[in-house]
Amino acid sequence: MTETICWPESETGYRRIKRKEITSYITDDLLDAVELWRRIKSYGWPQGKGYLAEPRAIFSVVALFDAEKANFAAWERERNGRNH
Repeated sequence: MTETICWPESETGYRRIKRKEITSYITDDLLDAVELWRRIKSYGWPQGKGYLAEPRAIFSVVALFDAEKANFAAWERERNGRNH
């Protein structure tokens, strides 16, 4: 069986991570960032004043995760033969 990956390195520059190596990438910092993103998506920005009132690092985490979510959704639509 051949493995299909979402974003081939040759097209995106992303580093391919082998399944057996994934645990070394899951750190407390990563889990905290994912939890922060999830809470912001569920409840809104922590300061309650929009993204401009937040530290740049928090905005960057949200922008990064939103972009990755959109990239994955686009790849999934393409893989399933749907273009919208």
